[in-house]
Amino acid sequence: MAVQLGNGVTLEGFRLNAEDGSVLKAMYTDYLLEEFQRIDELAFGNPVAPYLITMFIKVDDEHAGFLSLDRHNNAVEIIYVKPDYRHRSLATLALQEMMRHSPTKLALKTPLSPGGEALATQLDLGLEHNFPHEEARNQEALRTMAAGVRATCRHATRRNPLKPCPRCYQIALRRYASRVIDTFLQ
Repeated sequence: MAVQLGNGVTLEGFRLNAEDGSVLKAMYTDYLLEEFQRIDELAFGNPVAPYLITMFIKVDDEHAGFLSLDRHNNAVEIIYVKPDYRHRSLATLALQEMMRHSPTKLALKTPLSPGGEALATQLDLGLEHNFPHEEARNQEALRTMAAGVRATCRHATRRNPLKPCPRCYQIALRRYASRVIDTFLQ
């Protein structure tokens, strides 16, 4: 089922099949890589999970982005729009639709990108912080990924010996994205 957001813009539910899994995996990988360029480490948030409602943002039947809504906390876990589709208010349209059906004030999960901060301010959305157990899990994932990259990276030059090699970290992020989506689809 698709919800019409505007002229040629729809919001469609994620289906548990190989096609939707492949599309979501590609966009989640792009999200992780873009956030790595911005913050120099793993960005948190799940694209799919039993507690999430995941939806695709489509423009003229092309996948333009996705959002994952934590239905228990009424908070958006991740909202991502592909670079070619940005500056068209797609995230705003999708969030406004979520707000229309929201029993309480909609929130965005932190930490936020600068674009997420602007959206929260523009739409007067609340902020939902990670619970202590989520934060502990996130920090453990960071340590595990960084240690794994340091243990396997054989590149001679690194910009900072205390940080993992960016090339190897990006490879690890791609594997991580695949694992997250594949685990959910099984």
